[in-house]
Amino acid sequence: MLRHVTAPSRDFTQIANDQVWDDSLSDAAFRLLVRSLALPPARVRSTTVTHLAAGLSGGRITVDRARRQLSRAGLLHSVRWRNATGQVRTESLVSNVRLSEAEAERLFTEHLGSGTGRPGAGERDCGEAAARRSGTAHPRGETPGEEETSPLPVPAPTAPPPPESTPHATPHTTPHAAAAERVLLSLRRTDPRLLLGAAEVRRLVPMAAEWLARGVDAEGLRHALTAGLPQSVKSPAGLLRTRLRDKLPPVPASVPELAPCTDCDRAFRSVSGEARCGDCRRERPAAPARPDEGGVRIPGVRIGWRERVALVVTASG
Repeated sequence: MLRHVTAPSRDFTQIANDQVWDDSLSDAAFRLLVRSLALPPARVRSTTVTHLAAGLSGGRITVDRARRQLSRAGLLHSVRWRNATGQVRTESLVSNVRLSEAEAERLFTEHLGSGTGRPGAGERDCGEAAARRSGTAHPRGETPGEEETSPLPVPAPTAPPPPESTPHATPHTTPHAAAAERVLLSLRRTDPRLLLGAAEVRRLVPMAAEWLARGVDAEGLRHALTAGLPQSVKSPAGLLRTRLRDKLPPVPASVPELAPCTDCDRAFRSVSGEARCGDCRRERPAAPARPDEGGVRIPGVRIGWRERVALVVTASG
């Protein structure tokens, strides 16, 4: 291997060899570290780690993984603190060498404010909350004595709200809801990006159950939800909701039930109420009803000469 190196005269950043050869840092983490160290002094305080990670490929999951890797390496530290106006902000500290928690806390204290310890955010300064008083408020000077009673009615105590049911205790309202829930929860085994929360599963179960109700089996539903996924999945619940809505199969046509033939006892599907199967109707067609035998003549239907001859032969014996 040959190497040609030209020392830059300006606009360069020094990176320690420990970070260059650190296999625990991914490419996104290393680029995030280099971009943070390459910021000019005038833009350091006005730029956040989120702004630096805007150009990285991979989305929010890749950026969060890179931040965790830098934090474990001691190169990135974050703290929440309250500024002079009372707003709670998050401040990040990026270093080109590994810093311990104590060293990072000392640097945060020097830059964000005097005092010892990490700046607090959302903590109570001192004292405890005053005990809540019960009863009825009265104007000043009209408070009833110990033996007097208030003329105002005392409100009845309100019953505590019922506890919220857990996601697993919610009963299934449709016959296919349980199977649909199992399919949705198993999608993460097919693709780890399709990890759903309990609330998201509850919202998607009715839509997935409709697929099963229309004749699609569990494997077909899983294939429809996981086949041809895009390279970047930012919202698994939104992607599955769109597929369940747009690819919903049509309602299957109703199929007549099987009925036994009255002649040969063979099962067939009656289309318009026939009692005999098609073969029996072709081999032995039903004779038209005779008017003198109480049959019913259908208006507008003429009987052919063959039927008339058959009626005469039958009548003559």
